[in-house]
Amino acid sequence: MTFQHIQRKLYNLTHPIVGEIWMLHRVVEQRSDKPEQRELEVTPQWLEALIAERRRQGYRFVGLDDLGQSRRWICITLDDGYRDNYTLAYPLLKRLNVPFAVYVTTGFIDNRLPMWWYPGEQLGMSAEELKALDANPLCTIGAHTVSHPKLDTLSCKQQYHEIAESKQTLEALLGHEIKHFSFPHGTHNDDTLAICRQLGFNTVALSWGGSIRRGDSLIPIKRIKKSQN
Repeated sequence: MTFQHIQRKLYNLTHPIVGEIWMLHRVVEQRSDKPEQRELEVTPQWLEALIAERRRQGYRFVGLDDLGQSRRWICITLDDGYRDNYTLAYPLLKRLNVPFAVYVTTGFIDNRLPMWWYPGEQLGMSAEELKALDANPLCTIGAHTVSHPKLDTLSCKQQYHEIAESKQTLEALLGHEIKHFSFPHGTHNDDTLAICRQLGFNTVALSWGGSIRRGDSLIPIKRIKKSQN
C-alpha cells in the first residue's frame, strides 16, 4: 500500500461524504432532439423516480439553508430560471414535499434577455411566477448573474456588476435577502470568489465537483450534474 493510498484512506475516514447537491436546469414533458438542449432537460417522471429511489436508500432532501444538519442528504437546485421550473418542477416537488432552489438569471425574468441556447424561444419565468415560487417555504431563490456570462472572462468591475445587480434585483422584487449564488457555466476566478464573499452570500455553487464531504467549503460548494440518458 502506497503512502498516497494511506493518505486517501485517512482523508476519507476523517472527511466522510455527508451529502450531495444536484444541478438541474429544465423539467419538460418532451425533451429536445438537439443534444445541447437535451442534456439540460429531464422529465417529471424521471425526476420523481430518482427522488423515490434515493428516499428508499435513506437519503433526506434538504434546502440550501439546511446543509450539514444531517448525514445522507440531497439538495436539489435548478439553474437559470426557466418557466417550466414553475409549471412542472414546482408542482412535482411540492407534491413530494421536497425542498429545492432556483438560481435565477435576472435578465431572463419576463424574457427581457434571450436564452441564446434556445434560439427564438421565450422560456423565462415571469416576475409573478417567481414571486409565487418564493412564497412557498420549500423553495429558495438564489442569484445567477444578470446576463449569464462566463465570469472569468470579465473584469473585476464587470463581475461585480453582474453579481451584485442580480442579487439586488431579486431582493427588490422578493422583499428579502438573497443568500445564495451559483456561477453560470461554473466558471470563476479569485475575483469572483472575493466579490461573493464581499456581498455576503452563504453558499456559492459550482457546476461540478462531486459529493460533499465533512469540512468542505461552502464558497465555492460542489454540485453534481444530473442528466437523463
